[in-house]
Amino acid sequence: MKTLILCCTLIVLSSCAKDVTHHYAYEVTGTANNYDLTIEAAPSGTAQYTNVGSGWQYTWTQVNDNPRFLYISAQNQNGSGTVIVKIIKDGTVIATNTSSGAYVIATVSGTY
Repeated sequence: MKTLILCCTLIVLSSCAKDVTHHYAYEVTGTANNYDLTIEAAPSGTAQYTNVGSGWQYTWTQVNDNPRFLYISAQNQNGSGTVIVKIIKDGTVIATNTSSGAYVIATVSGTY
């Protein structure tokens, strides 16, 4: 009888559990306004973009708390200027990097 009650309690508790949803974004800004990018895309795999401007974003939603590898690298395609890359989770910047100069690269990565 105790086993049956325990099993029923676990079933009820597990059915009450809610999935945790997180909103992620990669963002590129800076003064150069012309960047080539490489990202680790959601749900997985690498993607590349060319000639993107300042303010570019890639967003996705993840429905669990499992950490995953995130990566963004942006290269300034001009003879001067800055490039700033960010990883954003639920509206908070969790990683950022800045690089200044001709054809420089800014990268951030990690498991978040």
